[in-house]
Amino acid sequence: MHTPMKRLALAAVTVAIWAVITLGSARLQVSSTISLQSLITSRLAWGVGSAGLFLVVVAWLAGWRDLGFRKPQPWRSLWLLWLPGLYLLALGATGIVQGHLQPAAVAMVLVNTAMVGFSEELAFRGVLWGAVRRAMPFWPGFFLVSMAFGSVHVFNAILTGELAAAGVQALNAFMSGCAYLAIRIRTRSILPIMIVHAAWDFVVFLVGSGADHAAAPGADTGLQLVFGILLTGPLFLYGLWLVRNDQVRAGWRDDSMDPSPFTTGAKP
Repeated sequence: MHTPMKRLALAAVTVAIWAVITLGSARLQVSSTISLQSLITSRLAWGVGSAGLFLVVVAWLAGWRDLGFRKPQPWRSLWLLWLPGLYLLALGATGIVQGHLQPAAVAMVLVNTAMVGFSEELAFRGVLWGAVRRAMPFWPGFFLVSMAFGSVHVFNAILTGELAAAGVQALNAFMSGCAYLAIRIRTRSILPIMIVHAAWDFVVFLVGSGADHAAAPGADTGLQLVFGILLTGPLFLYGLWLVRNDQVRAGWRDDSMDPSPFTTGAKP
């Protein structure tokens, strides 16, 4: 049996290794800097899948059964997805109208974003949150997980060579990550937010395929920052509202009543 702090340390190391696998493998796939749009649309992100598999193996060996692999509790909590759902409808419609991807590229994006949604959610709202919530008070733990999710996106600069743009992505990920975690807490399930995360990334890349990429790298970072805040700011506020008090976030420390598929019989 792990104490809360020992489990937190193990989870932090696990997520750090996950990040190295994810980013390191992506770096091996390209010989020079490349945009995320080009990377996701042109080749299989096998490193993301490998990193997700690594998390599954660690969770299985450790016997972590509180990662959220259960049906939403209760089912009616799925109504909390209404705001991300509206975003997806609007972005999806824009992507269909403006997107320039060929069917093969669309299929590639669909597979890659599905792996990203599974892998990133399992890393942060599964493994890390499962440990943090047992070792820390609510708000420090909530923001720690969300900031960790955001900060890892800074390392996209290793692939793109654009640190400022990666910083904007990190801020957007932090704000949207707060909403993802709040929905994870309120539904007591990681499955709905895995689907939302994958769908969000899919439509963002679909919309991005219709953008004008002729501008010099970093030339429109300020515009990206403003647009990102306008886009993810409401999600951030919505996430804070969803976990605004003890009553609405009841049970946030323990949703392990249903066994996880990674359970080996060990206790968390």
